[in-house]
Amino acid sequence: MKKSIYNWIYKRGSDEIVIYNTYSKAIVSLNEEEFSKYERDALPMDTALELKENGIYVEDDFDELHFLKYMHYKAKFSKRIFRLTIAPTLDCNFDCPYCYENRRNGKMSEEVQDALIDFIQNNVTSETSVMDISWYGGEPLLYPDIVENLGKRIRDIAEKKDIICKMHMVTNGYLLTEKIISMLDNIGVTRIQITLDGMDKNHNMRRPLRNGKGTFDRIYENLMLFEESPIVVNVRMNIDNENKRDYLTLKEKIRNLHNNNIKIYPSPVEDINKEKVNNISKFMSAQEFDEFTINECGTDFSSDDSIMDDRCCFCHAEMEMSYVVDELGNLFKCWDEVGREEYICANVLNGNDVKYEHLLHYLVEDPFEYEKCAKCIYLPVCFGGCKFQRKQLKKSVCAFNDEILRKYIESTYYSHE
Repeated sequence: MKKSIYNWIYKRGSDEIVIYNTYSKAIVSLNEEEFSKYERDALPMDTALELKENGIYVEDDFDELHFLKYMHYKAKFSKRIFRLTIAPTLDCNFDCPYCYENRRNGKMSEEVQDALIDFIQNNVTSETSVMDISWYGGEPLLYPDIVENLGKRIRDIAEKKDIICKMHMVTNGYLLTEKIISMLDNIGVTRIQITLDGMDKNHNMRRPLRNGKGTFDRIYENLMLFEESPIVVNVRMNIDNENKRDYLTLKEKIRNLHNNNIKIYPSPVEDINKEKVNNISKFMSAQEFDEFTINECGTDFSSDDSIMDDRCCFCHAEMEMSYVVDELGNLFKCWDEVGREEYICANVLNGNDVKYEHLLHYLVEDPFEYEKCAKCIYLPVCFGGCKFQRKQLKKSVCAFNDEILRKYIESTYYSHE
């Protein structure tokens, strides 16, 4: 046996060493004597075999990099999970200066809705065991009737085919009511993302209504509507160098709701849409955001955090059975490209007209071709990072570092101490 190349190690306390395997996601704690034996390959056989079961050791002739590459491509082209992000409209009642979408009026027609249901039925095969549906926009709750209609029809498909159906929503939270929350619960939405960009002053500058009025108080009041709801709410705060000082205050205000289903996490504001002037956000560099999360955020991590999950791609855009659809029925691979004509892959009204140049970028780009990535211990949790950033923004951002990983492990496994 040999040690895995994906063993990440750090020391905590005077007599404890932690080994975390970035591929298997196994974690083991050894004392100094045990770690010395680990380093010398002198652990008792029963201990070594137990570590082998958890990926800390592997067989001498096992090529972990080749196996990881196999699992990566297997995940890309698996038909087990069908993922669809649905934007009933690209219109929005907000006017956020950092918005990366090109907003337009209109909603998904009945013709497109029917074609979308046909598209789902044609893509859900006997191999499919899970449908993962996200509601997006624009602001999807401008048209809750479309969400309800499509949600019921999609759930009917899942029930008839004996498929697990998971539903999530991204909404600005302004239009939520008790009736809408009940409807979302009924169609099977289990998680909602709502954005608050700091306390009222900073938030209202960054996320005003189209008429300029603030939205903070209304959204915060709407969070109280989830008191009796089983839906998990992830409050996202888009962070820049100007509003970052509000994070801990907002976190305390969220805690005052006394609802364990409502959690907050930070995300960096990115200057994606060069066509829209943004005079408010003072963008953070990747290093500045890392330092902020390490020093200020405690145990706050995105609900889609990949440090501990078992996916083998950076994001769903790289997977063949994953699409984003706008109100016109246009299909895209990435959320950041939705609504932009130059990125359309196909349309549900005309499935035969496939633009492979847009589709294949996400399906064939190989992180193993980059020497830095292929040699990186974080490859099993990063897989080369965001392909949109690499393709459209011409940058590659490494999403992980030693301090962030250490903090995550400490908050996840040792916070009770």
